Amino acid sequence: MSLVRLRVSALCVQDGHALFIEHKSFAPDDPALPSTYWILPGGVVEPGETLHDALRREMLEETGLCCSVGELVFVKELLYPNPGREAAGSRHHSVSIGFRCEVTGGMLVTGSDPELPEDGQMIIQSKWLPLEHLHDYELYPPFLANLIADDLSGSGEIVPQFYDTLL
Repeated sequence: MSLVRLRVSALCVQDGHALFIEHKSFAPDDPALPSTYWILPGGVVEPGETLHDALRREMLEETGLCCSVGELVFVKELLYPNPGREAAGSRHHSVSIGFRCEVTGGMLVTGSDPELPEDGQMIIQSKWLPLEHLHDYELYPPFLANLIADDLSGSGEIVPQFYDTLL
């Protein structure tokens, strides 16, 4: 069984766009999953690193952008294979904590994961996606388009939600 990874994610929305990373599938041999999908910038928290420090580091590594970290917006658990299947969570088990963030500087680039070799990079591109077209993209987790729409149409306050593997 794999270790549970603690991850952080940055929800950045500005000027009618949301910041996403096009990412290769972590299970390319599974025909039920897309070969690529769009995720929020973020990644694994390193030992001794705070959640906010990890998020600022991951944003810079993946997008070239600096950010301020705001309020908690979601907690998402992912097990692969999914619960109920043989060896549930044996290939991947993570808990992602999503925060609202504001870009404070830098220039958008397609970054990389320094822990991966050049031929093993998972990031395809970093891009501001138009909010009105988010449903046209393969977003992961799939609740993100609705979460962003609800956030923009509401009072500006999000009540953090927990999302399990099947959402």
